[in-house]
Amino acid sequence: MKYRLLATDLDGTLLNDQKEIDIETIEAIHEYRKRGGKVVICSGRSPLSTQWIARTIGLSGEPIIAYNGAILIDENGEISEQLVFPYEPLISFWELCETEGIYAHFYEGDTLLVPRVTKWNENWIENNIPTLEKSGGERHQCQSVREKCQVKVVDDFYRYLKEQEPSITKIAVFDDGNKLPEFTRRLKEQVVDLEISSSFNFINLEITPSGVTKASALVKLTEQLGIPLSQTAAIGDNFNDALMLSAAGLGIAMGNAPEKVRHLADQVTGNNNEAGVASAIRRYLLE
Repeated sequence: MKYRLLATDLDGTLLNDQKEIDIETIEAIHEYRKRGGKVVICSGRSPLSTQWIARTIGLSGEPIIAYNGAILIDENGEISEQLVFPYEPLISFWELCETEGIYAHFYEGDTLLVPRVTKWNENWIENNIPTLEKSGGERHQCQSVREKCQVKVVDDFYRYLKEQEPSITKIAVFDDGNKLPEFTRRLKEQVVDLEISSSFNFINLEITPSGVTKASALVKLTEQLGIPLSQTAAIGDNFNDALMLSAAGLGIAMGNAPEKVRHLADQVTGNNNEAGVASAIRRYLLE
């Protein structure tokens, strides 16, 4: 087998627009695994979300990369590594958000820390743990997982940081207008210890600690598994996947990926609503 490991994104990749995974894709994944391949979910989603999705489609026992590389989960379902923001960059980041009038929320484990309830967080638990009813998910199990997630309103973020010393692994930024390009520029100038990407073609920002990306996590994981990067394939649809697609031996972009991301990949498959992952597995990994 030329490619012994497949790292796959979730949103816009494995998941279609209805937040389900096509049966055709699940079958292709298991055919690849039967032939000796390993499949690793590599997502910006939370640990519980990635584990729920992996378990639902029969990927229990495989490692997982969550929060864009900030968290590694081993084959036993335990967190083997967690990389968090230092205190000073968090404070500088929050001060800039307040100055620029930018909304941001923060991920602490499977808890979402928010400054206030908005459209960007009010359905977070339901969006974080999709039902997956058409993908094999059971409603009572879904509800059980959702109960382990929490959205916490933090009125005084400075005080929360100082008193609670939270282990924040990822930040998301949203804006309805056109503030993000200028905010991103200032962020790069004033808060240097950050990695900035996007999962929505830069209508949002996804921020992780310095040096933390899906690519860096994939490199660590392949070293742990003893699989050369040259024997690794990666598939994704957006800018937070770009470095991973470039690092892997075979980078596959989804058909729904932005043009710049497609140009970075070695191959392009179908979109996420037409089982593009299944097509990629059959065409590039099984043949």
